[in-house]
Amino acid sequence: MAFNLLGIKIEITFLFVAFISFVISLNAPSNVIMTIISSMLHEIGHLTIMLILKNKPEKIRFELTGINIIRNQDKKISSKKEVLIALGGPLMNLFIVTICCIILSTYDNDSILIFSGINLILMIFNLLPIKKLDGGLALYHSLSKKFDLNFTYLILKVTSIIFILIIFVWGIYIFIVSRYNISLIIIAIFLVISLFGDNEY
Repeated sequence: MAFNLLGIKIEITFLFVAFISFVISLNAPSNVIMTIISSMLHEIGHLTIMLILKNKPEKIRFELTGINIIRNQDKKISSKKEVLIALGGPLMNLFIVTICCIILSTYDNDSILIFSGINLILMIFNLLPIKKLDGGLALYHSLSKKFDLNFTYLILKVTSIIFILIIFVWGIYIFIVSRYNISLIIIAIFLVISLFGDNEY
């Protein structure tokens, strides 16, 4: 399904609809649903900053892996704006955490507390200076203003390796303690794959 909204082409793939329908039909735990919502709001944060900076994307695709915002690669913007766009997602999560804390100060609710926690974790994780994460993207554009690309990629790769190792070790610890949870180990593996891919952002 495809349509235009504010001059942006919106595409919703069958796999995305099938996944959402599957989650709903399973009566999935509220944590799963809140994580999906938080991830979508995270991407909306990026989109909001893009629109504020008048860097409207060409297309937004709702895919199995999430929301994919496709930008016009021929339209170059400043490194400062790139950093702001990269931080848009985490800023949205921070905004949600702040709102949740305000509500929790007067109204005690476990669901709001969990929703706040999910957004906090999503914000912190995406701010890690790892390639393909928002923090890595912000670091890349910050460094590229002052250093040549080879040195920028070197610094980004070093910081990525350090933080991926931390995630991997932490993942092993959680697996040993829980005896079943390998989610962080899987995340670390995917981050390693992305790290040794192409050098383009």
